[in-house]
Amino acid sequence: MTPKLMCVSGLLLAAVSSAQTAQPTAASHPVSSWTTFADPAEQAFTISVPTGWKTIGGTYRFGVLDPRIMVDMVSPDGQVDIRLGDYRVPPFAPLTPALRSLGFTEGRLYTPRNVAQEIVADYRPGWVFADVYGQARFSRACAQLKLKSMERETPIHPNGQNQTTTAGQVVYRCESSTGTKVAYVFAETQYTQMQGSGAWTVTWLCSFVAPQERAAQTLNAMLHALSTLAISPQWEYHQLQLNGGAAQGAMSDFQRSMAAIQQDYQRRTAASQSQFDEIDRALRGVDLTTDPVDGKEREVVSTGTTHWINGMGNIMDSPTAPGGDVRRLNTVH
Repeated sequence: MTPKLMCVSGLLLAAVSSAQTAQPTAASHPVSSWTTFADPAEQAFTISVPTGWKTIGGTYRFGVLDPRIMVDMVSPDGQVDIRLGDYRVPPFAPLTPALRSLGFTEGRLYTPRNVAQEIVADYRPGWVFADVYGQARFSRACAQLKLKSMERETPIHPNGQNQTTTAGQVVYRCESSTGTKVAYVFAETQYTQMQGSGAWTVTWLCSFVAPQERAAQTLNAMLHALSTLAISPQWEYHQLQLNGGAAQGAMSDFQRSMAAIQQDYQRRTAASQSQFDEIDRALRGVDLTTDPVDGKEREVVSTGTTHWINGMGNIMDSPTAPGGDVRRLNTVH
């Protein structure tokens, strides 16, 4: 059972810690070199982290089958916080009629067979969970936290048998005591159906908060760190033994999963500039559109509905065509 890069739902676990309080400084600390951080608890993984940054984390075990990874990296000036995973999030148990009959409600602790500490909660798709988590993670660090964008994303892990996997990202404008910042969360959640019941986990999570002018640099640093994450095969094999699945086929699945993760990082890194452009537009409240006639790109104020343009070049917003002499502008995602 590979440890998941997990996070916690603010709706369910209000005890999530906020990002570290930023300290004012005029100096910039770009990432110029990297060093290896090894899991100090179980030697489950290694990962590259920025040299000179305050890095804490490791594998946090809450049960025989409940290991959780978190790595938190804070820049020397305290202005940037990149977090991979969050040990505070448990696996989740949907609120089934059986649990309800036993008096369980959402947010209650559930410890089946004492091998994991689950929280009772109905399934949240990745993009929904990303927003709920982001509000919990950033609310104390940001005097004002405004959601600027919520997007569905391609999941990292494929759907397995009786599994549903979804992913999404959110972008916030964070007004803090040290100025305007960007807050970002990517989350993937996976629901597994099991004989009339089920369970779900946050199978991947990465997030950051950074000054607006350093957001692109921070996004690239986060992607680079994630691309270096290496889970120990020996540790994974031991986990499979604990789970009663230490077969060669299970190890092959693990290896295929790690290969797929690396491919996904390469894809996301190659698209990082486009992703940052999306973040920048979200912060400015505009959509990028293309004209189906001449291919011209235009930035249009985002109103949450369809953009149209007429023959005079006037842009209108309406869920349906506002007139005969109009054509729909395509929104670029």
